[in-house]
Amino acid sequence: MHPAEINCAIEMAGSSQSKIARKRRVSPSMVNKVIHGLAVSRHIHKEIAKTIGKDLSEIWPDYYTKKAVNQ
Repeated sequence: MHPAEINCAIEMAGSSQSKIARKRRVSPSMVNKVIHGLAVSRHIHKEIAKTIGKDLSEIWPDYYTKKAVNQ
């Protein structure tokens, strides 16, 4: 997903980068860096995915791949 799409999805979910930062006990700028691909943090990725209701592989396919089922 493009960073603008991620930000839009976060807002549509009724959340914000600041709320995600508070939940993960990091700075809002760190969340912003993760969204824009300037930093990688699995726990922030997971919180964003949970917030917007998407799988990690849908948001960051370069870092996460869906495992094939029944192969």
